[in-house]
Amino acid sequence: MDSPGPNNISTLYPPHFQKGAKIQLGNGEIKTVEELTVEDFKRSTTLSADLKLDSSVLTKIEVDENCRKAFLCYLVGTTDRIQITIEAPLEHPFFVYGKGWCSVDPRLSLDRYQLSCKVLSIGDVCASLTLKEN
Repeated sequence: MDSPGPNNISTLYPPHFQKGAKIQLGNGEIKTVEELTVEDFKRSTTLSADLKLDSSVLTKIEVDENCRKAFLCYLVGTTDRIQITIEAPLEHPFFVYGKGWCSVDPRLSLDRYQLSCKVLSIGDVCASLTLKEN
């Protein structure tokens, strides 16, 4: 039996990225993950008491082919930008303004999630959900 945690396969490969996964928006509307738009993120976070929509600019991608992971550096926020680095599987999808779903390796995204993705590139502006400050 799998226990929840960072090594759990469902944590590494979240089922909500699977093509056809149903996502409930802040207004109660339900869409599939592949139908989501930037407007859906905006409307949902406007209605949320806890979340806001930030933009994160991708500044660096380092790929570790042996581990099939990427280290992605982002500048997060619009005014007081902070730099973060995240580690993600090569097939992990990110929602990019003007492009839709993107990943470091779109072929692997299609294999894993059946989700059509474009190539994630330096300079892409990703939608990121962050906690609202009180």
